[in-house]
Amino acid sequence: MKLWSLEEQKKRLDNIRYAQEHVKACAKHIRIRDYLPGQVTYNLGPYPARFSIEPTEYDYNLIKSFAEQGVGLIQVHEEWNDHIRLYGADKYSSHDPEGMKKFISLCHDFGIKVLPYLSSFYFDRRDPDFREDFMRYRSYLISVHFEYANCSAESETWATYFFDKMKRVFDEYEFDGIYNDTGCEEFAKAHARVRAEGRKSCVQSDIGYDPFEEDFYARMYSFVKENHGIMKMHYSNVCRPASDEKLYDYLWVGEGVSDLDDLLGTVEFDPYLIPCPDLRWTGETAVKRMFAQTIPFLQFPLRPDGRPYQAGKIISVPGVKYKTTGMYETYQEMAKYDEEHPEGPYSYSDWSGIPDNEEYRANWFKYLALYKPMVEENNVCHMNVTDSTLIHGQLPKHVYMSLFTGNEQYLCISNLTSETQTVTLTHPWENRETGAMIDTVTLPEGGLAFLRRV
Repeated sequence: MKLWSLEEQKKRLDNIRYAQEHVKACAKHIRIRDYLPGQVTYNLGPYPARFSIEPTEYDYNLIKSFAEQGVGLIQVHEEWNDHIRLYGADKYSSHDPEGMKKFISLCHDFGIKVLPYLSSFYFDRRDPDFREDFMRYRSYLISVHFEYANCSAESETWATYFFDKMKRVFDEYEFDGIYNDTGCEEFAKAHARVRAEGRKSCVQSDIGYDPFEEDFYARMYSFVKENHGIMKMHYSNVCRPASDEKLYDYLWVGEGVSDLDDLLGTVEFDPYLIPCPDLRWTGETAVKRMFAQTIPFLQFPLRPDGRPYQAGKIISVPGVKYKTTGMYETYQEMAKYDEEHPEGPYSYSDWSGIPDNEEYRANWFKYLALYKPMVEENNVCHMNVTDSTLIHGQLPKHVYMSLFTGNEQYLCISNLTSETQTVTLTHPWENRETGAMIDTVTLPEGGLAFLRRV
């Protein structure tokens, strides 16, 4: 516990008093606890091609730079394991176990936590361990090189198999929790209904309550907490489980979403949200406004990074049966780009542009540096302030403002309209990017203002 001086105590109390006096209404009042805002997906290599996970000088320098710029968590995806059993391992063990352990150790040396991909319900139907009674509802996710069944929370044989394998992952590797890509029956059913109606993606109202699914996630969460770990969940699109229980520490949203306005619906979810702009569909729209759409709502985007994707290797492994539509076509585009641009810039994930936008990537670190002081432990966020004496008049529609209070007091204002907007403050604040004292904020489309009370 940090001990504060008399002056620090006085300043903090004054900041709390100021927030109480000036904020009349807001969407949420949230105290920050156990929050790691700088989160990265780290591509390890082009599975199902064979490659080494053992850290190289490139990995060392990149992870060192992450630590220096505030990254707290890395998640690695299925390339860490051997999910179609090509190299003597399986979905719950690494095809390069010693390399994987060294990679985890390197991250830990720099104070960064590592979560592995582990799906509560996706399992390849060609796996020798697969049993038909793992499923109740016949649904499959078939893409590129995998043929995943949606296994069932209502199957006792699947639950027995999965929890044994999850324990094995914790016993064998020094991971800091789990990234759970759910692949659940309930979402599969909802997705089938959405497709039948001609809609592109699910929203929260499409998701029904499943007590078996809820219990499965609750047991996973308890197991991870018993091992002092972090549970990160991905339910797909802009959805979460239909449950009021605490089932995750972080929820990743945004995959497959083409309309960024859909992400605004996640503001009502419990923290903490890690949005990932799916640049395959959102493109420059996300590049222009993603930070303005997330930071005032106590969210910070996921960063795709790591080793360049090498999509050409992913889709050219001899003997592997490929589904040559959908994501396979995206990989073909990536492979063609890589061949024409061997020196980069590169793509780093399934959700990347071709290539990833380097200006957006630079801004990610810029905004993380501004965001982290706002969300220090025990700070309080008055999210989406709708009535206050912080400004003159009312905020224009689709202009958002949040107040962050702790030993310092920060104001963040964003403009999600299609034109420049001006906000007049009732007291001068310091512009954190320029150091100037201002009482008027002018925001272009997608603009953000970072202010500090002095």
